[in-house]
Amino acid sequence: MGKYRSKSGCLTCRHRRVKCNEAHPVCGQCSKKSRDCRWESAHSRLRDYRPTLESSSTTPAGQDETESMEVEGEEDVAQGGRRNSRAGQHMENDRTPTGAATAGLQQPSTLPFLSHVSPTASTSGGVSIPDKFSTALPIRQRVSLSRDEAILVYHYSEHLGPLLDGSDPARQFTLRVPVEVKHCAILLYATVCFSARHVGNDATADQTYQRCIELLIERLNLDTAAYDDNILCAIVLLRFFEQLNVPSITGSDNEDHLAGCSAILRASQTRTVDPSSPTLREAAFWVYVRQCLYNATINQQPPYIDFSLQLDPKPDSMRDSHPLAALRLETAWANQMTWHCACIVNFCFDPTNPQERAFRMKRWQELWDAVQAWLKKRPPSFDPIWYGEAGERSVFPEVFFTAVWHAVASNYFHFSCILLLTYKPGPKFAMRSIRDKLLDTDNQILQHARAICGSCKCFPSAAPCMITLCHTIFIWGPLLSDAAERDEVLELLAEFERAQKWPTTWIMNALRAEWGIE
Repeated sequence: MGKYRSKSGCLTCRHRRVKCNEAHPVCGQCSKKSRDCRWESAHSRLRDYRPTLESSSTTPAGQDETESMEVEGEEDVAQGGRRNSRAGQHMENDRTPTGAATAGLQQPSTLPFLSHVSPTASTSGGVSIPDKFSTALPIRQRVSLSRDEAILVYHYSEHLGPLLDGSDPARQFTLRVPVEVKHCAILLYATVCFSARHVGNDATADQTYQRCIELLIERLNLDTAAYDDNILCAIVLLRFFEQLNVPSITGSDNEDHLAGCSAILRASQTRTVDPSSPTLREAAFWVYVRQCLYNATINQQPPYIDFSLQLDPKPDSMRDSHPLAALRLETAWANQMTWHCACIVNFCFDPTNPQERAFRMKRWQELWDAVQAWLKKRPPSFDPIWYGEAGERSVFPEVFFTAVWHAVASNYFHFSCILLLTYKPGPKFAMRSIRDKLLDTDNQILQHARAICGSCKCFPSAAPCMITLCHTIFIWGPLLSDAAERDEVLELLAEFERAQKWPTTWIMNALRAEWGIE
């Protein structure tokens, strides 16, 4: 189990060197001890994110890639991006000279719309406008694309946007980002480097990544960076680029850009989040939540999410007869399940949660009831159009869904049940006896795991579903004992790496080691 060290906890906990659950406005530690819970300013947190120019596209010559991934990372690894940053270096840029990130900015006094915005008013993205700006807000300027860049943006919209829109029927990352790249060089470079890495054009990927980071570092010096939706989306894309760069043999991941997403969101978010994702910023939030779940599950650590946030409106309270409102409602129900899953991951892996058995049992029951209520109340469209038992085609059940977000929500439902069954409070033996038959709980867990595998097998084009398989298998994978099931899981993972360049070799190696097979 990975060691959890808070990078953005309250100042009180950091001064006392204790773990902070980062709940706002008063964290769990300070609430329990009745201490003054002090937080640093939003922009101070944002300044902590300083990405490195290194893209880590290839393994350095001579490095042994056969060493296993370290689960318990040290603090210096998490801070390596800042310590090794070469932000002071400059490289040639054939489009934008130094200062491009801040070019075209107007002072607040020259922006006519600002005089009509209340200091505490909320924008459509759920972000409060600060009462004073120390720097200017960006204005939209035209960015010209070369033919090669346009081809890579097109590749993104066809193949990579759907990877991010796993719970968004409006497909905002697929449809909106290609429009916004024409007005934001940072977002353009983030899109191009992500797409170039996916098609195997490493030279272009490395070059555009370095240009993107140079501009991003410059842009982050402005106090308004946290409120720029395009900057947030660029960092979300850089996080996926970072994940494609993970060595397929070792799986080592510094999570630099995941920390960047966290810094941007925490510096700008209000106390509520809309599960229907009406804006690109809120869509980015839900992509970030899913990204957090990936690493939190693999490392068995709490996700870097502020769980004091409230979902508003609740899906079961949304009423709208307009035909297009159905998509918004579907988004809300899919993200509601994502949030339930995140809360359950936090319950299972956060060591700062109260450990009293009565409290944990009460909280466990609340989470179990919430998940079962979701299953009962969700729209009928979330049901699979076909469910069949395992047969000649596959050792896993056939589960066909009509939409990616239905399958993703279903996988999170099954994973939530797996976690709650695995980590249910109560007396248990520290060591398991050797037996021919699995426990009843183990069989229940495997039923849910087989449903996840079945939906992935029947929906091979749904990359977000395969991503859930990649991280959830670290919880239920050891229980697989049937050779045919093991082989089919390994084939699913191998095919995902072949088709989407997602690094899964290290996951397959970890499974083989766990199962004791070559």
